[in-house]
Amino acid sequence: MKTIRKRLGHFVKAVFSDQAAPSPVEKGANQQRTASTFSQADVESVRPFFDVDFYCSQNPDVAKSGHDPIEHYLMWGWQERRDPSRDFSTHYYLEAYPDILQNRLNPLVHYAIAGRKEGRRAKPDGPLAVAYSQDAKPVQGYLSAIASLKEYKGKPAVHGKPEAGRLDIHWVIPDFSRGGGGHMTIFRMVHLLETLGHKCTIWVFIGDLHKQPSDAYDDIVKYFQCVGAEIKITDDGVIDAAGDALIATSWNTVYPVAAAEKFRQKFYFVQDHEPEFYPTGSDSLLARESYSFDLACICAGDWLKGLMSKRYGRWARSFDLAYDHEVYKIKASKRFGDRKRTKIAVYAREATSRRCVNLALVALDMLGRERDDFEVHFYGQERLPFNEVNYPAWNHGVLDSAALADLYNVCDIGICFSATNYSLVPQEMMACGLPLIELDGESTRAVFPEGIVSLAGPQPESIKNKINELIASPEERQRQAAKAFEWVGALTWEKSARAVEAAILERLDLAKAPNVVRSAEKLLDVVIPTYNGIGEIEKVVEALRSQSLYPQMAIYCVDSSSRDGTAEWLAAQKDIKTTTIPQREFQHGRTRNFGASLGNSPYIAFLTQDAIPATSYWASDICQMMDHFPSSAGLFGRHLPYPEHPRHIRDEINKHFDEMLRFPLLLSKDTDPAKWASGDIGWRQVLHYYSDNNSCMRRTVWQEMPYPEVDFGEDQIWAKAIIEAGYSKIYAPTATVYHSHDFGPKDTYERSATESRFFYQFFGYELAPSSEIELSKIVENEQLAFRKAAALYNLDKEETNLRNAIIAEKYRGWFDGMSAAKRLMGKNH
Repeated sequence: MKTIRKRLGHFVKAVFSDQAAPSPVEKGANQQRTASTFSQADVESVRPFFDVDFYCSQNPDVAKSGHDPIEHYLMWGWQERRDPSRDFSTHYYLEAYPDILQNRLNPLVHYAIAGRKEGRRAKPDGPLAVAYSQDAKPVQGYLSAIASLKEYKGKPAVHGKPEAGRLDIHWVIPDFSRGGGGHMTIFRMVHLLETLGHKCTIWVFIGDLHKQPSDAYDDIVKYFQCVGAEIKITDDGVIDAAGDALIATSWNTVYPVAAAEKFRQKFYFVQDHEPEFYPTGSDSLLARESYSFDLACICAGDWLKGLMSKRYGRWARSFDLAYDHEVYKIKASKRFGDRKRTKIAVYAREATSRRCVNLALVALDMLGRERDDFEVHFYGQERLPFNEVNYPAWNHGVLDSAALADLYNVCDIGICFSATNYSLVPQEMMACGLPLIELDGESTRAVFPEGIVSLAGPQPESIKNKINELIASPEERQRQAAKAFEWVGALTWEKSARAVEAAILERLDLAKAPNVVRSAEKLLDVVIPTYNGIGEIEKVVEALRSQSLYPQMAIYCVDSSSRDGTAEWLAAQKDIKTTTIPQREFQHGRTRNFGASLGNSPYIAFLTQDAIPATSYWASDICQMMDHFPSSAGLFGRHLPYPEHPRHIRDEINKHFDEMLRFPLLLSKDTDPAKWASGDIGWRQVLHYYSDNNSCMRRTVWQEMPYPEVDFGEDQIWAKAIIEAGYSKIYAPTATVYHSHDFGPKDTYERSATESRFFYQFFGYELAPSSEIELSKIVENEQLAFRKAAALYNLDKEETNLRNAIIAEKYRGWFDGMSAAKRLMGKNH
């Protein structure tokens, strides 16, 4: 409205002065005076909507006067409620839209410039005008983007062999959100192909959720995989990009891939038969049409491979959908068939229709009328479209991989349906010892050997009967689970990545991958202080030796004169450089600085002797993230609780590190300058949190700013210093270690007192209340809450009492530690 008023400013002044000028028809005002009151732009804007013949026939006085009809209307006619054409009613427009008169706007000029675009009618019985624009996009999203691609049909790939060295592979992906299994497979392949030495680039097509590449990168690492790939948006030039391989990953990304011309080969990474995702219409037709392009298909499973080659005549190769062996496994706590109530895990992503969740719901409803000895654990969707069922049930929402493995290990039967191609879920369930019920169909029979899964449906009665059979026979459940566990154990993502690589190489007419020359120089020094670590350090070293980056790592242990044989064991390890120091010389900051000084790699990682790298990509993920964020001084990774520790301890640690995902992976005082300037305590705590149980420093920064030589909290003091100096820090959610403590009351008190003294002395934080009365109330409330939660954790009375004693000692330690720090600092002042 402001723009229109500015456009009509001269007009408003003339018409809405204290006394409006008289009509020239009545007073004979000269033409020069009339023309000077508005611009030619106003005349041109209304000309398409003005009928001169109509205006003159309806207004003979204007025709006789010799004045220009449009100019007459603009200056006086609209005030006299004269109509400029049969299709526009001045009276109606002013009455229907009082804001026009209130803002002193000419109705026809407003309609021409803005009204028709806003959906305003020109007369009471008239149609709504559709605005014209050469840049109009009547359909948004994928279809609009596809329409903008010129001559996308039939663009040939540039054939020929790549230059010596790694392959340059580009992936075009649809935008994504947390929990997408298809995207997890894509990002996992990117990660593994990078591990094999190839260079990858990821293009996000139609970034509705991710407008900036940095946001997309953060979410890929937070919720999927750590990748070194550069992230781009397709608007930034995928059509003009060049490389060895360009890979479409969904039907809508086929179109920009087909339009690109500067790649040696182009591929279609097919994970499902996408026309079946939609009702018959635009999307289903274009999805089916995507298979008509001459792209080489790399398919998830043999069913899709057969479909692409036989039905669509495409060149096709396949790979297996596997699972993460380090996450999905049978745990020591797994129980087979000795429960009074059978627990059923149901993948309930109801929003995805091909998951056929409603078939499972009807079958379970029928089962609930017949028996009451089962319970259901839904997951895969935060909110379900129902609130009540006739059997005990819980909805776990969207879970990360560790939580999924926990759920599968406490359940007895798994249900996961797919009406099209199979997904990742069945393999993950099988790896955790869960017998699976799948939908009987062409795709499942093509993928799963006989006896690996129980096939049922699509009739709900058939599904109900199959669940009944497995509930009734724990022996059959265990037999099927054992057979499936053996079958799935042969599947690995590394094999699948090799299959994808082989397909790309075959299409590029290469017998083998280009020679990827890895540097012989060390990239990462790993420093571990040790003391009486036998029983712990061996597991850490074993995990380090399994690292994909192991040839480029150096391990340095600084032992504080252990008395249990730790130093001797370390000295016998040829790949570990061990230095022994007197125990009295150990100090958290100084000892770590000494360990860092022993090497010369560009990155220095720190572990404690009880922090075990959880995956074989711990080291490579650290280096990839340090490379990706060159402004960073250091990095800390996620801690995973030991699986054998009590659930409430596991929940506490997982909750702590889940909180980190609320923030960008890279943080500095420039992330939120206003918060930094305000001195916001909560924000300062986020910025200086750091844990060198699992961390890495850039050597050039360490040389400038080594750890402070303090007895405790060197990591957080260092993080505070580098943030204040203008550096940034990284949180690496995929560089995980197993590290947690199940302290008893005494150890809890000592640890809490030390923490409280430290935080008050160096940061001024008060971890405990200032009075005994407040302390008692807080302890009482937390103990009460824990007693209520004890049933969820299946804790008996003895264990509950122990945990409540630990709660009391935690707060007592905080209180005493803070009090001691206050007394000490009071004396010093």
